[in-house]
Amino acid sequence: MFDYYSDIIWAVNAALFGTVVVTAIVIVFSAAFKDHIWNRRLAGLLEIKKDVYETVLAGKGHSEAVCQSFFNGITPQQFLDIAMNRNMDTAFFNDSEQQLLRSCFTTSEQIAKLSKAAGNSINKWRGIEAMLCLGYTQVESAIDILRGKLLSKDEDIAYFSMVSLGQIKTVRSAQALLSFLKKYPSSGYRVASILEGFPKEIAEDVIRLTDSRNASIRFRALTILSKFAPKGHIDKLEKLTYDMNAEVRAAACDCLGNIGSDAAKQTLLKRIKDDSWLVKRHAVFALEKIMGDKVLPEVVNLINDASWSVADAIKDVMMDHIEASLPYIEKFVTGKDCVPKKYAIMVLKNSLESLDPSTKARITEILSKIDSGS
Repeated sequence: MFDYYSDIIWAVNAALFGTVVVTAIVIVFSAAFKDHIWNRRLAGLLEIKKDVYETVLAGKGHSEAVCQSFFNGITPQQFLDIAMNRNMDTAFFNDSEQQLLRSCFTTSEQIAKLSKAAGNSINKWRGIEAMLCLGYTQVESAIDILRGKLLSKDEDIAYFSMVSLGQIKTVRSAQALLSFLKKYPSSGYRVASILEGFPKEIAEDVIRLTDSRNASIRFRALTILSKFAPKGHIDKLEKLTYDMNAEVRAAACDCLGNIGSDAAKQTLLKRIKDDSWLVKRHAVFALEKIMGDKVLPEVVNLINDASWSVADAIKDVMMDHIEASLPYIEKFVTGKDCVPKKYAIMVLKNSLESLDPSTKARITEILSKIDSGS
């Protein structure tokens, strides 16, 4: 009797083997093709790097003749590789080289092409590439296009429009981002992180957001302002330390601490009695920035606070000013209260390595008394 099953099994195995062989060949050729494309990309960047390096070294500035000598159809991808130093291990472009290339790339014709691609590209990622190029050219005319893309329903397009506006770093681009934050508070973290690198001139626009009814917007505005330390708005910031929202009060304390004004000291001293542990913690660190080791008499008793986070903040302040803290530490370690004693011992043990010999000897003596139980 003829066995059909063995023939079927053999045919199936042969088909599977053929599939494996074809798949392996496709993978090998795909990897080889990708390597080829990558090597061509790096070779092009290295050629541009060589020409730009020689131009900058010769002290030549931006001119039509200079640009034509090396700017022979640089692609948007190459421009982004250079502007973002995406291949810095192979082809690093310093600030002078980037500036020269940017000025050569930023022609009215090129901006028009990028604006069209950013606004109407069928391929989403080509459009995003064009948006990023517009951002890195840092031209003001790109702001209106990128502002419109912020409202895209596509999360990738909206995100990269934010990133692109973040590269322009002018008051107008900041206003576009702040308007978006006002409309979409959930984007606050991203917008705040982007605006941290902007010039201080945007503080006037940011401070207006602290009048918002939305606590999330007020909080984000203050986190941005804390990077700029706006001295002209101390009164406004002091009022915000009485905000109904604890996060807003804490962020206002941070701002006042970064400004470092003695005028804010009394306001912050009131905040170390706040109902919220978060506000107390931030007020302690803000006062430390203003007062240095003189803050210790004002805050050291908070080591007994019900919140471990506040007590931990006092521990950190004591470690930062260990020598000024020693009288308080000796009092705590010889006292009967277990909580401050525990923190005091932690401060002593963690501070030994960074002290001068005389202070180190004094701490060692204190610790030996604790160990001996005396």
